[in-house]
Amino acid sequence: MHCQRCGKKLGKDARFCDSCGTPISKGFQASETSEPILVLKPRFLLLVTALSVLPIQIFFTIWGAGFFGGFGMFAVKGLDLSLPSWFTFVFFGSLFFFGIPIISILAKKKRYAKTEYRFYSTKLDYYEGFFTIEEKSISYKNVNEINLRKGIFQRMYGLETIVLSTPATVAPFRTPREIGKTKPPHIVGFFS
Repeated sequence: MHCQRCGKKLGKDARFCDSCGTPISKGFQASETSEPILVLKPRFLLLVTALSVLPIQIFFTIWGAGFFGGFGMFAVKGLDLSLPSWFTFVFFGSLFFFGIPIISILAKKKRYAKTEYRFYSTKLDYYEGFFTIEEKSISYKNVNEINLRKGIFQRMYGLETIVLSTPATVAPFRTPREIGKTKPPHIVGFFS
């Protein structure tokens, strides 16, 4: 069970939230046992993941080839090995060039396999992570803003990202009128 106000996990017999002090109502506890209306899992796209890591991959390939290749060159000469001087630069550059996307793809695929969004009539529960699993519950009455984002690759694959902003995440200069204008019409009905 989670707090309606702050989303922190609560004990079984909790009457108040340890984090924010909100009283726990019996109605909220009863809704915990209900079945979710909708359960979603993110879709893993290999090409999108590989392209998103490309700038990092290029930077670390150049850095790794120069840094580790330079030290490796001194090690090769110090150990009197019969390798060409460029070998360590190419070896470490290749290691970073192929290693970074492989590690990123495997980690994101594992994280997506454990991620799940459960929509209930009054709240959204989500579980995400790979090394550390994060569980969070967001009450719809605490949602101030709903945004729909579609990046270039998301549009190519017919995907979108729904961003729910709660009081802790909304910028302080926004007014309720501005917030109301940003709600995408086709998903607002689900949260009303």
